[in-house]
Amino acid sequence: MLTMARNHKPADPRGGHVRIYWEIIDSMAWRVVGYSAHSLYGVMRRKLTSTNNGNISATLSDLKAYGWTAPTTLSKALRELQAVGLIAVTRQGGIAFGRQVCTLYRFTDEPMHEWPKLGISALGATNEWRELKTLAEAKEAVKSSPS
Repeated sequence: MLTMARNHKPADPRGGHVRIYWEIIDSMAWRVVGYSAHSLYGVMRRKLTSTNNGNISATLSDLKAYGWTAPTTLSKALRELQAVGLIAVTRQGGIAFGRQVCTLYRFTDEPMHEWPKLGISALGATNEWRELKTLAEAKEAVKSSPS
């Protein structure tokens, strides 16, 4: 019984938490995206568990509980996060199999498990945001992202 207790991690009495590493916050990618993108990243990160990276949605209906009300603000924030490589699309949304499906995202700093039912393959962390070495490169990435 004592052995089991040593191997069991006690739950945090305050509940779950969102982890954003300093390397990301100090990156050029983080510096150029707007406050809406920072907020969205945190809310999306709230959904991340140890196995669901790649199966993260960011629909307006999902985010209304967190104060998101404007589709244009959400769209711009998603575009910025993708442009600098902090998130990436794993499944493009639209009409599929006679029904509407949402776009799914992954965090590029975390590995992604396979989701066969969603047609998503496993992938290690790709860290595209690290490729932006200067503020000018990061600004250009956001500026040249498709609208």
